[in-house]
Amino acid sequence: MREWLRRSGSLTFKREPIARGIGIGLLVGLTPTVGFQTILMLAGCLLVRGNFPAAFAISWVSNPLTLPPMIYAYHELGEWLFGSWVAARFESNELIDEALIGIINLALGTALIAIPIALIGYFASLGISEVWHRRRHRARARRRAAARRERDITARNGR
Repeated sequence: MREWLRRSGSLTFKREPIARGIGIGLLVGLTPTVGFQTILMLAGCLLVRGNFPAAFAISWVSNPLTLPPMIYAYHELGEWLFGSWVAARFESNELIDEALIGIINLALGTALIAIPIALIGYFASLGISEVWHRRRHRARARRRAAARRERDITARNGR
């Protein structure tokens, strides 16, 4: 299994796969899919060749303490924005229809929050890693230049 994950890119620690893993982890972590999150993250990471350890670590943005308020907020947001539209699609006031309305409002509210935050996490992690990569590259170039100057000075003094 480990070799399969490595070949798929899910265990690659490079900037782009890590950023994709962070995006997948945020997307799945911000949804009320408790019990299925690991499977969904693994499938998402395999699909987009994202880093699974990064996805798993960032998915803890939701945990047993934060999930109930998140679910409530998602439902209220979905009901506030789409409640009358969703309710108009169902004709009766049966319990099943009310449950479906609630689930649809929850799903819409979740999508409105999880998708933009996942995209922000993806692009932010790419930007942060790019800045870090540039700094590391500049520091390496400075060390090389200093070593070259040192060699030149040593060569001139040795003549």
